[in-house]
Amino acid sequence: MFETNRMKRIIFLLFSSLALVSSAQQNHCATEFSAAQWQQLRAIQQQIDTNPEFMKKKAMQYVPVKFHIIGNSKGVGYYSIHQLLETICELNQKYTPVGFHFYIADSVSYINDNDLYNGSADAIWNYASDFKLNGAVNVFFHGAGMQWCGVYFGGVDVVFIKNSCQGPNATTLTHELGHFFGLPHTFSGWEGGDAPPSSDIEKIDGSNCRTAGDGFCDTKADYVSQRWSCPLPWNLTDPNNVVFKPDSSIYMSYSSDNCQSRFSTEQMQAMNSNLNSRGWAKPSADLRSLIAPQKQFPTPGDTGINALHVPLKWNAVEGAFAYHVQVARFGDWNYLNYDELVYNTATTIKLFGNWEYAWRVRAITQANTCSNFGVVDTFTTRELPLGQTELFFQNEVQIYPNPVRAGEQVLVRTKEPSQLTIFNELGQTEMEFSNPINGEFSFEMPCPGLYFIALKTAHTSMVKRLLVTQN
Repeated sequence: MFETNRMKRIIFLLFSSLALVSSAQQNHCATEFSAAQWQQLRAIQQQIDTNPEFMKKKAMQYVPVKFHIIGNSKGVGYYSIHQLLETICELNQKYTPVGFHFYIADSVSYINDNDLYNGSADAIWNYASDFKLNGAVNVFFHGAGMQWCGVYFGGVDVVFIKNSCQGPNATTLTHELGHFFGLPHTFSGWEGGDAPPSSDIEKIDGSNCRTAGDGFCDTKADYVSQRWSCPLPWNLTDPNNVVFKPDSSIYMSYSSDNCQSRFSTEQMQAMNSNLNSRGWAKPSADLRSLIAPQKQFPTPGDTGINALHVPLKWNAVEGAFAYHVQVARFGDWNYLNYDELVYNTATTIKLFGNWEYAWRVRAITQANTCSNFGVVDTFTTRELPLGQTELFFQNEVQIYPNPVRAGEQVLVRTKEPSQLTIFNELGQTEMEFSNPINGEFSFEMPCPGLYFIALKTAHTSMVKRLLVTQN
């Protein structure tokens, strides 16, 4: 399906990907700057030297990010939603001094592709841009491959992160977004382990800080292009025979994650300039920490849930972009049976029978993924015999007509006794029938709106939507 796009980009691939692939093996980060990127950076650094206004602190800018989660062709190996939301929280803490706050620009996308999953450079150059959202940072999480932990592909303008390299407190994405916004490595020129020409070796006294290394005068000389723990176990010697150790605190170095804590002032100004040139940022965003939704189904302690058809329902929270829903057997949140973002107030999932499950929900905005979960409730699933399971799906409850005009009769057909409750979209009970319904049952809805019809039988619970329009 991607052959046409591959042919279109073959010339670009020949000139752009070979240098990257040759240096990418076993690297923490495979990003190398092009001549055009260096030219742009040198212009920014010249502004730092000549324009005092350039160095003034900028107001917070809100940056859109489109997240893509890649699995193999069978849909296996996805980066977890739980870890993604935690990563966004941590990322925004790290970028607050820069004046950047990242927000989710669109729903999270899932891609099933073996080559992208394995971090194939050819595949990324050829067709990663087919999935891009224009006007946003595009970040792809993939599950396998030995080339890198992270990489910024400048020609395609995308960031790829290996799942195992972006766990709690990791700085891989922080580092790669630094590249995205125009920053080279602090050890620039030493990539691959070979020393650059002597004229390009940065001196510790800063006398050639603009023309050697990363070109920033407030980042220390650094010659180490491999991962290192802090402090560096050995000493470095500059061209003036000054013995020193590099600064382990800078995100754009290769020091270990636990060593890194900052961007330099000049680096932050360069990133702000890069973002301004893109024109993507917004001046504000919804940063509220939303209240947790009130869960509606299953009811707490329910022991009659059909394992093959588990409806989960909660009330809407004002301002919510999405709801993070988790289900775990025995409430062990380290081993999740369900961990997804849901963009409405209900979902139906499949589980295993005869087990107790715990579930919880939280509401998030696009710019604040750090809201708290609500209370944890439990339910127990039942495993129906094969005949009953088939009957359940073949004779599922029918609601007619749907949509229906306000004031007209709604007909509900059931195959077994069912408790029936009707909720509005805020989760408030509109109608509740004390006696079980069986066979055909009718009622009317006087007001237009979106409603949820909840039915509970001896075998399962289910939620149906009902749209009532103007008469």
